[in-house]
Amino acid sequence: MELKYMQQLKDNPNLLLGVTLEGLGEDRILVLESKFNEGKKFPLSFREYLVLGGVKGGTGVVDNDFEELREDCEESLEYTGYKMDRPYFVFDQLDGQYSIFFLDEDTEDPDVYILFPTGAYGSGEPLLRNVKYTFSKMINDAIYRRLNNIPL
Repeated sequence: MELKYMQQLKDNPNLLLGVTLEGLGEDRILVLESKFNEGKKFPLSFREYLVLGGVKGGTGVVDNDFEELREDCEESLEYTGYKMDRPYFVFDQLDGQYSIFFLDEDTEDPDVYILFPTGAYGSGEPLLRNVKYTFSKMINDAIYRRLNNIPL
């Protein structure tokens, strides 16, 4: 597979001590696409990530338990009374904040957003914030930070 977005990830298979990069096979990626994207292909940058690090990535910015992340996110949205009107994919969570990208954008490298239902609930804070990163930029920045011992 020729890489367009994840070459740095491929070139750094041991970002975390004791963790070697491990990807998903095409069959497992198709199952994820069926479950989370109505059988349509994920954006190219995310597909490349899955091929290389869909089981173990070592970047510290993607939690590969996608089903549990989605369930937790949906529970938070339901609890706070919010709804998402667009199809989205959850790939990380920290302190009730979910890292997502939208699946209805016609782009190979989607923008990353922070979805924060409990922070928005009753506080006037926004439910959704664009973090000014694309998915590949976020991964490549995390790799740079890991290689240079800069906290995430």
